[in-house]
Amino acid sequence: MSTRMLGPMTGRPRDPAVDEAILRAALQLTQEHGYRGLSMEGIAALSGVSKQTVYRRYRSKGEVVLDALAAYAVAQLPTPDTGSLRGDLTELLTATFRAVQGVAGTLNRALAAEALQDDAFAARLWAELITGRREAAAELLARGRERGEVRHLDDEFLLDLIYAPLWYRLLFGVAALTDDYARELAETVCRAAA
Repeated sequence: MSTRMLGPMTGRPRDPAVDEAILRAALQLTQEHGYRGLSMEGIAALSGVSKQTVYRRYRSKGEVVLDALAAYAVAQLPTPDTGSLRGDLTELLTATFRAVQGVAGTLNRALAAEALQDDAFAARLWAELITGRREAAAELLARGRERGEVRHLDDEFLLDLIYAPLWYRLLFGVAALTDDYARELAETVCRAAA
């Protein structure tokens, strides 16, 4: 879960169980009704807390979804260590592609739509979700560099090469994000890296 704070804390400390209930409710409601059907009122009702409690933590449903997805990514997406860059990237991309076939894909598309309308939210999305995934892939590249598999000097370019196809297909054809596509993309990145 995000460690950001919305402001100075006063009163009782926040209850982590309440935070978890809010995030679980947001994920469940998105699965059942899609992002458009998600509301702060619905999140409050399903999580068993007041709307005021939800609004004390989050200003919008986009912020709730961002925290929920960031927590999901940390808990569910691997940073593999297979002994080869190709193996590591294949595992990372396969797990990521499988995740976005479900609610994670719906949430990512919703967050992208919100980011296009709100520059401040776009900056938060980059800082709180995308940066973490890029850091995980950067770790794979660093290990590959130590093994002599990465000679390309611009890791940022390689990270874009890893994730840009995901976002393109996530927005315009998520069905193409198959295990075979993950293997092909991993192979392409490895050739570029070498």
